[in-house]
Amino acid sequence: MARYHNLRVYHLALAQISDVARLTPRFADLGNQMRRAAISVISNLAEGAGRGSDPDFIRFIRIARGSNDELAAQLAISKALGQDVDVLAQRNNDIGRMLSGLIRSLSAA
Repeated sequence: MARYHNLRVYHLALAQISDVARLTPRFADLGNQMRRAAISVISNLAEGAGRGSDPDFIRFIRIARGSNDELAAQLAISKALGQDVDVLAQRNNDIGRMLSGLIRSLSAA
């Protein structure tokens, strides 16, 4: 099991939090939910890695992927409201692919 802070996806998720925080002052409830979803991605990576077993880590990565998907939906809402979120949406998509790859990799081990 990899330490979470050595994972590239961890660093992308950390950058995602910063981007979401800069975007969300324009929104009230939606902004709060977006920040919570972005924070959940990185928090679940850390918690899962700390559980000490690959099956537990995989379970928490799946939760992180769900939070990342939630943020993707919220970014789509933001775009529909006229915000330029294309760069953030691409990073979110990259994170989702990396989380799925990490699940596959740990499941095969």
